[in-house]
Amino acid sequence: MALVFHYSDSQPLDVGPALIAGLPALLFGSSVAAFVLVLVAGATVAALNLPAASNHLVLTLLVALAFGAAALWALTTRDREGSYVERWLDAARSPIGLTLLGVYLFTVFHKLNSAFFDPSTSCSGSLLAQLLGRNGLEVALNAGVVQSVAIATVLIEVAVLVLLAIPRLRCWGVLAGVAFHALLALASFYDFATIVFALYVLLVPAEVFAALAPRAKPLRRLALAGFAAHVLLSISAGLADTAASPVGLPWHTLLVATWFIAVGPLMFPLVWAYLAVRDRVETPGWRLRPVVLLIIPLLAFVNGVTPYLGLKTVANYSMFSNLHTEEGRTNHLLPGVTAIELTPYQRDTVDVTALYLPPADQVRLDALHRALGGVSHLQRQSRWIAEGPPVRIPWLELRRTVLLWQSAGISGNRLEYVRDGQRHVVSDAIADGVLGAPMPWWQRHLLAFRAVDSRLGTDHCRW
Repeated sequence: MALVFHYSDSQPLDVGPALIAGLPALLFGSSVAAFVLVLVAGATVAALNLPAASNHLVLTLLVALAFGAAALWALTTRDREGSYVERWLDAARSPIGLTLLGVYLFTVFHKLNSAFFDPSTSCSGSLLAQLLGRNGLEVALNAGVVQSVAIATVLIEVAVLVLLAIPRLRCWGVLAGVAFHALLALASFYDFATIVFALYVLLVPAEVFAALAPRAKPLRRLALAGFAAHVLLSISAGLADTAASPVGLPWHTLLVATWFIAVGPLMFPLVWAYLAVRDRVETPGWRLRPVVLLIIPLLAFVNGVTPYLGLKTVANYSMFSNLHTEEGRTNHLLPGVTAIELTPYQRDTVDVTALYLPPADQVRLDALHRALGGVSHLQRQSRWIAEGPPVRIPWLELRRTVLLWQSAGISGNRLEYVRDGQRHVVSDAIADGVLGAPMPWWQRHLLAFRAVDSRLGTDHCRW
């Protein structure tokens, strides 16, 4: 479901391949082959959206890697009790659970900055306004409300992190997490919520599902009906190409409502059953062996710390956090947090003062970029463009963006920029010997940066 929900809000007409990959697993829930197809499809979508992938796609990729490593490990433990699938899921539980905890850890840590708690800049105010506005509620938010929401967000995320980490308290962590992410779903974050819910299921004791068995079929049918309604509404909204149809349908609210119908019958009874048997069952603890499987949680941790290493500011769980670590300065509340900076990428910045892109109807993209979403995909990969010019970005980000244009087959991009006090005028960026010079693969496909500053301000809430 999460694979489809990735497209249903922003790219509904591109949902076809995701449906093809996901439907076998929905219809044949016990099929290992169908499950592997979903894992491969999810990892592929995430990889193709690097380096500017959303949090839920980064988590999807890490989870797929963890399942892959656990599958190989299960093959080497045939002498142990249980079927192959039981050994596989048992081996995957801890690395995936620890990866999820790592994501929660950094979503909290990144928010510990002055701008997030400043009512005039906090992303908590922007997202609350989005949550209300998209559901037809235009409410003026005062500074006290925004600051309270910012503090509450951090406290709730800390609570979910701690409760999930302690096995005997995990039932309360699942309850808090389901409630928190269900609320955020109202602001369009139901794709991330669905992936998190799927991971919660892996952390729940197997005995809980026995209590759900008598109601499994009717709940499953209701969930599938909600899922089908969501997909149909999403495609209809895409065809209408507007936030509200000519007859005034509130598309976003309907999409969220059908999302609740799709995931509610699966998650809400699960939470209730878990709470009902919490004193009679043992919640799975954390297994730190085999050590090789802990590479995935370690990778998640390293990805989370990259802003402070100077490596990147996108796709490291820091979106909507107000965090800044560029140009040798940071707004983080922990003194010296950037002392571990390893590279100068965030210190070498450039001011783009003028930019001309050919109209979308004149752009002829290659087949791959058309399949990924066309011009909208390119815009998501370099979101700083929407803020400027004038806009300040790391030099590496400007070069990466130019090479992205080059690989997509877009020419005629004119721009002016100032670097080290010198003004440069470029008539065609991809033909420029400096901007269009080759970059190492890992820089092009793993590193991306937000705008450092623009007319919106340094502390503006950025994706």
